[in-house]
Amino acid sequence: MAYCLKCGAYIPDGQSGCLACGYDPEEEKKKAEAESTARSRGGSAAAAQTDSNAEMRARLEEQRRRAREQNRQWAEQEKRRREEAAAREAARKEQQERDRRWAQEEYERRQAEKRAEAESRRSNQSFGEYYRSHTGGSQTSQGNKALAAISYLSVLFAIPYFLAPNDKFVRFHAKQGMKLFLFGIVADVLGALIGLGWLATLFRLYLIYKGMSNALSGKKEELPVIGNIGE
Repeated sequence: MAYCLKCGAYIPDGQSGCLACGYDPEEEKKKAEAESTARSRGGSAAAAQTDSNAEMRARLEEQRRRAREQNRQWAEQEKRRREEAAAREAARKEQQERDRRWAQEEYERRQAEKRAEAESRRSNQSFGEYYRSHTGGSQTSQGNKALAAISYLSVLFAIPYFLAPNDKFVRFHAKQGMKLFLFGIVADVLGALIGLGWLATLFRLYLIYKGMSNALSGKKEELPVIGNIGE
């Protein structure tokens, strides 16, 4: 004979549950075992879920770490690229500045050369005008005579030759002076070879005297011996 553990009612033989309150120890035991099994399975599932979550978090953390590393490398590459671009730009600007300074210096140099050339032309023109104003353009003026006379003093024949290109009187004596200059060179060489340099010197002095006398007298007379050479 058994009584219900819950309400104390009599439970007939062969029955496991209480007919009064419906309490059944075996059923409760089975429910408890089922709940225990469910809790055990739930714990395993929770543990498995926890492990899965942990693995997922680890994967996400690894992905974030890789993304941060890639971003860091990209930032460094971008920084180097910008630094190189800035260096190239600075070099280009420096080269442009050097080219600009060179062009400015070259321009100033050419301008200075042009000014010097213009000043030289003005000086020559002024001297030519002064010469023409004082010589009067006359073939036998005193200025022409003096200018023609210096033609017989060594290489000074070049001065009247170029200063009075249109004056026939001056150019005549300049050519005579050039012949005398060349004769002096040849005479010195031959005189040194044959030992008659003093004779060549006396003859040259005579030619200088003769040429200057003709020029100062306004004569267009050739020098003796050498005056007609090359005509």
